[in-house]
Amino acid sequence: METTVIQYRKELVKEIKELPSNKIKEVLDFICFIKAKESIDPAQAYFWTKKWQKMEKGADRDKKRGKVIGNGTVSNLLKKLKG
Repeated sequence: METTVIQYRKELVKEIKELPSNKIKEVLDFICFIKAKESIDPAQAYFWTKKWQKMEKGADRDKKRGKVIGNGTVSNLLKKLKG
């Protein structure tokens, strides 16, 4: 078993070294997902990616600055747009 783990680690390092630099971030995001997947509903996994969390922070900033129509819900948005 230990030999297999060592072989996997060597293979992972080799694969990572051969990746283009723009793919390294994706690997890190996936590692974060793997570590957290035990406590995250798989249907909600996208929400916990670094990219999604960054977009959530941006949405929160927009809400604070008043750049959101209504209270941030779809139903309230439709209500405001119908006016």
